Amino acid sequence: MSIALQRFSNLIAEIHTAGTEPDRWDGVVREITDTFDAMHGFLVIADPAHGGVEVNSAGAITAAEVRKQLDAGAGRVNRLPVGATATGEELFGCGNGGGAAAVRANGLSNSFVARLTGDLPSSWLCLTMPDHGAVIDQPGGPVLLRVLVPHLRAALHTRAKLVGMARERAFALAALTKAHHGIMIVTADTTLVFANAAAERIARESDGLTVDSFGHLRAHSAHVQDRLRQLIDEATDSEFGGGNVAIARPSGKRSLILRISALDTQSGNGLWPRAALVVLTDPDHEPTPDPAVLHELYGLTDAEVSVALCVLRGDGLPAVADELSVSVYTARTHLQHIFAKTKTHRQAELVRLLSTTAISAQ
Repeated sequence: MSIALQRFSNLIAEIHTAGTEPDRWDGVVREITDTFDAMHGFLVIADPAHGGVEVNSAGAITAAEVRKQLDAGAGRVNRLPVGATATGEELFGCGNGGGAAAVRANGLSNSFVARLTGDLPSSWLCLTMPDHGAVIDQPGGPVLLRVLVPHLRAALHTRAKLVGMARERAFALAALTKAHHGIMIVTADTTLVFANAAAERIARESDGLTVDSFGHLRAHSAHVQDRLRQLIDEATDSEFGGGNVAIARPSGKRSLILRISALDTQSGNGLWPRAALVVLTDPDHEPTPDPAVLHELYGLTDAEVSVALCVLRGDGLPAVADELSVSVYTARTHLQHIFAKTKTHRQAELVRLLSTTAISAQ
């Protein structure tokens, strides 16, 4: 078996391109199958994190045939050393008796296989030749396959890294979206790069703070805008830069509180602009703990939950008693029970605990 140098170079380039462009794998498998003059071939790309596999096939092979060969060969391939190649007969140990019938029955006769990754399940390549002669009479086939294996392994490693990064990014974005406080990432010139759901709500209300038509974070007050730009500039210039700023709201609601912190002062070696983290707190949008959560975490009764929520709202014991239509003595008794169950001693401690609970148990 021989292959022109240019065709071989193009094949190697295609393999590495597929590492970053997954939709190219079908074409790679087709080119490898044609290069070996195989009847058909398939590439199994495993996802060990979920135990699943992706199969790319080429040639005259049905999905049922692929599944049959997968079921028969996967366990055997996992016993091969990583990077090793074998024929179907070698895979099933035909020299030990009884293997020939097995390899014919599962459709892996006249095949070349290669184990590409060390994970379980493994990624592997299978090429089925027209007849037995094409396997034993062409020593160049195994040689060429062994040459391709390092390139296939490198491309699959790249693919796995990119998949892992995409998964981490998706999880991180999902976590940020669920955060109660607004979270923004802005560049040194106040261009908005990212905003979670809470930050988008605050910007959309355009009450003291907004994102202008050019995508820049902007405070309604020119004086506050200058301060905001200064803090962002400091945060993108030094890991110790940044600070806090209060933004008054025309609606009369309590001021927004912004905390600007250094996020990335290295600029990715120039690959992306410097950025800062902006955490927004809306005092008028603080959550109230779910009664079910207070039951679950602290074992409060329904009456105790009602008292706790009144205290969180800032009510004194007379107001609590009036709200719940009980005596002040009864309200005080409930409060003492709440202190004991939450391991707090004063109403201020209880309020802090309830506020923290409301945010963390959303």
